[in-house]
Parts: sequence; structure tokens; C-alpha cells
Amino acid sequence: MTRRKLVLVLILAVLVLGGAAGFFWFGNGNRKAAFRTAPVERGDILSTISATGTLNAVITVQVGTQVSGTIRQLLVDFNSPVKKGMLIARIDADIFEAKVNQARADLESTRAAVLNQRAAVAKAEADVATAKANVVRQEVAVRDAQIKFDSRVRLFREGGISQEERDSAQAALDSAVAQLDAARASLKASEAALEVAQAQFTAAEAQVRQKQAALDQAQVDLDHTFIRAPVDGVVVSRNVDVGQTVAASLQAPTLFLIAQDLTKMQVDTNVDEADISRVALDQEATFTVDSYPGQVFRGRVVQIRQAPQVIQNVVTYNSVVAVPNPDLKLKPGMTANVKILVARRENALLVPNAVFRVRLDSSIGGGPAGPRAGGPPGQRGPQAMADGRPGGRPGEPGARGGADGGQQRVWVLQDGKPVERMIRTGLSDGQRTEILEGLREGETVVVGLQSQRGGSGAPGGPPRLRL
Repeated sequence: MTRRKLVLVLILAVLVLGGAAGFFWFGNGNRKAAFRTAPVERGDILSTISATGTLNAVITVQVGTQVSGTIRQLLVDFNSPVKKGMLIARIDADIFEAKVNQARADLESTRAAVLNQRAAVAKAEADVATAKANVVRQEVAVRDAQIKFDSRVRLFREGGISQEERDSAQAALDSAVAQLDAARASLKASEAALEVAQAQFTAAEAQVRQKQAALDQAQVDLDHTFIRAPVDGVVVSRNVDVGQTVAASLQAPTLFLIAQDLTKMQVDTNVDEADISRVALDQEATFTVDSYPGQVFRGRVVQIRQAPQVIQNVVTYNSVVAVPNPDLKLKPGMTANVKILVARRENALLVPNAVFRVRLDSSIGGGPAGPRAGGPPGQRGPQAMADGRPGGRPGEPGARGGADGGQQRVWVLQDGKPVERMIRTGLSDGQRTEILEGLREGETVVVGLQSQRGGSGAPGGPPRLRL
């Protein structure tokens, strides 16, 4: 290598080293912090509670069977419209028809027995009447015999008749008395027979009523083999097939599920116990379903049930949202992502929720820190910490969409420098928060930090931004 080439190489090396030193010197020296900002502006804000739920028909009727047997005929299927009283299925009725016929025959037999007992009662009543008449005749005969006897005794004492005639009158009286006693005994026997006949007649009538009840029950069981729709509606579920045997027990099996009116639906929504206190009747609610992405359905809260439900160790309460469904888009069982509107503010002062996730340190420089800055004014400064996560984090106002987030700290950009300021917050929708005190419309707040170069220097180190 010649001397001239060596000199050129040395000159080029010096120039490269000098350029690199200047690049890092001026590049790092000219780096300055730039802030991502947002204006304080006015707008409407809604505070909502998010929950999940399931769509159901307002009235769903389970149709079962009250008798056991084999399904002989099915007259409806899934999605079949039905009217109240319409025949929808039949159970094999042969056994039940036989029971009805047997019960009817038993009833006829007992009715014949009643007729026999009625005749027996009539005969007994006639016997009693005859016995009573006989008693009356014998009483008359006794009186006549007594009169005749008394006359014979008087004549005998006067010597007008003989002893033999007097004894004959005595015998006639004794015979009449004996016949009267016999008539009275016969009357008692007839009356006893009448009582027995009447008791048997009463028992026979009771048997008729019992057999009639058995016939009625057999007829009811036969009628239950004809399964009818209890309400107007649509069959949304069928759980049996022809030939299948169903058994009636303490809990009747469900053969069909009928939704009474699918043009009116409801969302059974599980609301967390921390949010249920802010849910009230007639509040507006919106929801979406996976079947119709992007389409928002609307309803109103019509019921807040008091019974708690524990789902994965979380206590929730069922809030029922009534939903019109005129075009029948919504189907029972769909999962709904529900938002219940619990509060609304119009023309409120709003800032993005990102302002509450910013911390500044001295490497960036900033305005005087407030009492919470932890040092004398001008000595503590910006340490940027801004994450891109959605709102509703702990430490942000309205972590659950509440009505008042309390005191919060934000950084306001004044003359290009961030200045700490304490504010009072109101509603939050998870992305924006209402400002009640501490900020004015048009002011600029810091929502994040970005690094940029001044001049034409080389890129410096990364901004001091912690996520």
C-alpha cells in the first residue's frame, strides 16, 4: 500500500468516527418527549351493566301424559302451530276401553241390585202396614172381649148366668189378648225387616255411586289417551315417537314443549350481585346474539327475581328483559349479550379513560407536581405509564360503570408541559368518563407518551414508556 492510499484510509476512518459521534451526540441531545393528548369535550354518556342471558318464550307449557301406554299416533311435529284443545297425540286405548266397558257392566249390575232392594223395601213396608192393621184389629177384639167379660162377671154375681158362661167369657178375653200380643210381635218383626231392607237399599245405592265413580275414572283415563294442546302456540320440542312406551308416575313425562307466543320473548339475564342494586324495573336494555352479528335488539326490564343463583361460585340474580319478536328472528335458547342502561347524562364533560392510566417521571419533564407528587415542585416529573387495555380497570372511575368514580388525578397540558390536577368523576361507560369538577371544556389532557427526534439527528433511545 502506498503512502497516499494510507493517508486516504486514515482520513475516511476519522470522518466515519466523527460522523458517528456527532450522530449520537446530537441525536440524544435533541430528543424530547411528545405527549399523546385528547381534548376535554362535551357529549352524551350512558352507563350500562353487561351480562349474559338466554332467550326464552314468555310462556312455555310442558305437555305430558297422565296414563301409561304406547304412543299410537303423533299428529304434530317440531314447529307445528297448535290451537287449544287440538289433538296432538294418541296413546293405545284398548286397555282403557276394556276398563270402561267393565266399569259400565259393574254399574248396571249394581243398579239392578238397587231395583231388587227397592222392591224388598216396598214389600217390607207393606208387611209393616199389614201388621199395624192386625194390631188395630186385635186391640178392638180385646176391648170387645173385655166388655163382654165384664158383663158376664156382673151377671154371674147376680146369678143370671152360670159359672160355665163366665169362664167362657174369660177364655175369650184371654185369647184376644194373646192374639194382640202376637200381632204386636209380628209388627215389630216387620219393622225390623223393613229397616234391614232399607239398609240394604242404601248400601246398594252406595254401590251404584261407587261403580259410577269407577266408570267416570275409567272414562277419564280413556280420555287421557287423547293428548290435546293446553294452549295456543308452537311446538318447540317433541320427545316421543310412535311406538314408544310412556309411563305416568309422580312426575309426568314431558312429551311436547309448546311456546305460547314466540312474537313475545324474554331474556333471562344473570346479573352479578355487585350490579343488581342498580337494576330497576322498566330500564332499557339492548343485546346482541351470535346469529345476527351487528344487529342490536332492544327490550325493557320487567322483573327482578329475588332468588339468588350461584354460577361458578359467583352469586347472580335473574333479571328478566321483555323483548318483542315480531319477525320471529329470535329463537328460544339463543345466548344474548345484554347491556342494561342504568344511567344517562346528556351534554356531559367527557375525557377518555386513558387519562387515568398515565404516570409521568422526571426523565421527560413536566410542570409542578401537586401534593401527591412526592417532592417539591419541579423536582418530580413525568413517568409515563399508559396501557392500551380497555376501560373499567381497577383504579379507574366507573370500574363497573358506576355513578361516581370519586377523586382522580390527571395531567393537563399547559404551555406544552403536563401539569397535575385533581378532578372529580361521574359516570363511565368503560371508554369515556364524565368530569364533574376540575376540568373545563377545551382543555387538553395527556392520554399517553410518545418519543420523537428534533432536527435531523439519528434516532435516540426508546421513550421511557412502561406498559
